[in-house]
Amino acid sequence: MSEFTRLALPMPRLGETMEEATVAEWLVAPGQSFKRGDPLLEVETDKTMVEYPALGNGTLLATLVAPGDVVSVGTPIAEIETADPWDGINGEDPAEAEAAPAPQTPAPDTPPPSGPAPGTARLRATPLARRLAREGGLDLDQIPGTGRRGRIEAGDVRALIPGAGAPAAQRVARQAGATAPVYCVHGYAGLGANWAALRAELQRAGLSSSAPDLPGHGRNPVEAGAVADLVDWLADDLARQPAPVHLLGHSLGAYVVAEAARRQPGQVARLTLLAPAGCGLEIHGGFLTSMAAAPGPGELAHLMRLLGPKAAALDSAALTAMAQELRGQRLSGLATSMARGDTQRIDTLGPLRALAGQMPVTAIFGLADRIIPRAHAFHLPPHVACHMVETGHMPHWDATADVAAILAAS
Repeated sequence: MSEFTRLALPMPRLGETMEEATVAEWLVAPGQSFKRGDPLLEVETDKTMVEYPALGNGTLLATLVAPGDVVSVGTPIAEIETADPWDGINGEDPAEAEAAPAPQTPAPDTPPPSGPAPGTARLRATPLARRLAREGGLDLDQIPGTGRRGRIEAGDVRALIPGAGAPAAQRVARQAGATAPVYCVHGYAGLGANWAALRAELQRAGLSSSAPDLPGHGRNPVEAGAVADLVDWLADDLARQPAPVHLLGHSLGAYVVAEAARRQPGQVARLTLLAPAGCGLEIHGGFLTSMAAAPGPGELAHLMRLLGPKAAALDSAALTAMAQELRGQRLSGLATSMARGDTQRIDTLGPLRALAGQMPVTAIFGLADRIIPRAHAFHLPPHVACHMVETGHMPHWDATADVAAILAAS
């Protein structure tokens, strides 16, 4: 196409047996532009959570469905403007797009005794949760949801089905901790997308999760001149969460989550630190400054070898894309406030001591970490449960199943 065309974007078929899916979250806002490959929204089926990537460059004009809506395959979910061809999607006249019928949300499987009170939110549940509740004879409106924005997940229903294991009182109490949604916070120069493999494992274990980009990183338009800016942003975001979360932070993200948890303890059910920075004086300062200096693909290849096997195996296309992402000096202020040379300037031990007795805390270190010394594990306060895994600085990449098992068993 040589001219911009308005398209009605349909709900895709993301699996052979998929007939409908739940819109979990829009990752692009109306009026925002996107590039080919950018994830537009998260979609949840009865089996998994997946991202719907853009098939070309364009702009999101309007969303036709909201988070929590259950939408059939082929139903229009958004209107976009693009100059690129999108496989399987034909252009249409804007007037026809505006006249398209709005998607219909199926009626709840268990009819409530009366309609919702004016101003209350519509009940949100995944398709699998609805089916399990119907089969188990449970009313959805009596089940506390631990998913994003209070969505009822399959695990929430299973925990309340008679005969599932522990007595009902114990199962309900467990919702606040072990089944809390996992909120993943990446480290310095990372992205929310770095958690994809671990989030898939958590999904299979019945745990919901989210993974935003921090300020100064990825698609987050907020800039961060210092580490304190990351803490401020996360503390504010935690305050907006509908229920306490299991807060998980990697490397610099571990310091950020510890400080944010100290500010918002009521919003954190559990805290897990992965290869945490700030637990000792030493750090590989050369890695930080090199990443902040907008390295090219060749330099990045060497830097990735410091992180672990999966990072070391990134191909030239991935390294080139990463180099483009790091352009613009967005990380220079963070590098300066995080370390001076090989000396750390952040202290994670202080907030951990302050959190003693307020929430369970776990730390996971890599035995072969070349960025953060594993010996820093011995500096942790006695209330922190510590695990060692056979990996480098990226346990969620190179020991995904081990990390998921630790989180699920917490």
